[in-house]
Amino acid sequence: MKKLIKHLLSLLPTKNLILFESAPDLSDNTKAVFDEMIRRGMNRQYKMVWFVSNVSDTLPPLHNVTYCTKGFCGRSLLWWYYRIFAKATVCCNRFLPTFRRGQTSFYLTHGTVLKSVRSYYTVDPMMDYMLVDGEATREKMAYELNYDLDKTVALGFPRNDVLTASACDAHAFFSGHEHDKIAVWYPTFRQHKNGMTATTKPLPLLHDEEQAEKLNGLARKAGVLLVLKPHFAQDISKIKARNLSHIQFIDDTFFAEHGITSYEFIGGCDAMITDYSSVYYDYLLCDKPIGLVWEDYEEYKHTVNFAVDMDHHMKAGEKIYTAEDFERFLHNLSAGNDALKDERAEICEWANYSRDGKNAQRVTDFIIEKAAL
Repeated sequence: MKKLIKHLLSLLPTKNLILFESAPDLSDNTKAVFDEMIRRGMNRQYKMVWFVSNVSDTLPPLHNVTYCTKGFCGRSLLWWYYRIFAKATVCCNRFLPTFRRGQTSFYLTHGTVLKSVRSYYTVDPMMDYMLVDGEATREKMAYELNYDLDKTVALGFPRNDVLTASACDAHAFFSGHEHDKIAVWYPTFRQHKNGMTATTKPLPLLHDEEQAEKLNGLARKAGVLLVLKPHFAQDISKIKARNLSHIQFIDDTFFAEHGITSYEFIGGCDAMITDYSSVYYDYLLCDKPIGLVWEDYEEYKHTVNFAVDMDHHMKAGEKIYTAEDFERFLHNLSAGNDALKDERAEICEWANYSRDGKNAQRVTDFIIEKAAL
């Protein structure tokens, strides 16, 4: 019956509809492609539909752009209409696979794999194409995401364009704080919202208020403001640390309030602190110092397998196991000491397609060609 319905629907022409999806809403690679299409004026010919968590007045009003509740469970008639008649679907979180003949689907992913996900994550085989960041990552990405290698395309991640030429001044958002440098801290999740637990501590090196006060003092002494954004999948109820003079917590509302994207913000910071997150590969494009908080590495690797040789791939970041290591990283940042520049260049070349800032153009051109838009 399902095949019959699809066959009958495929006899009807598709409409000038392009669907978009991301998590969080209006973000990531999908948003960068959407913005490129808007710049080209494609919304004059095509109705563009964003599937979002909630439709509200805060969503930007644009010509021929509409918003529809994702409705992956209780799907509305409008949701079905868009899915059936769309000419192309562009997603990077929940899959919007090809539903019928005359439709083309593009999965833009949300990062080069660092942690192994092969045992529990599979890209819907009905997605026509999957984007990877670079030629060297194609085979690894196809293997880990259980996807056909021949349907992968290496063009670079559109969201990364702003990292090579960020116009954002991160310091302007924290003018009330005394500091010389800003280090953005993007930890990966430890306790996932779905119940998955990777380590016993929700945030490494920030276990309690006493430890937080200590790190805050080190940051104040070095003149560095630490801006910490928990992973969107992290169960934040597990985090007990609080805002201090030189440790500021932010979430996705911060970017919406200031009219910038997450990557525009990190591109405007002076350094990044992370750990086992693929944002590490992306931030290499900035050619700025990276600190890797490695305190719970042994515990983490016994819970979560890695997809790459961590000793080799993570050599472009300064390992931070203790508060003393943290102090040394902050001192080097403040003093302008940068010992890992060559290592960053080597791993960046492996992980990223190009530094030219034209990924969104390439991916948009590819979508237009393959979907015959």
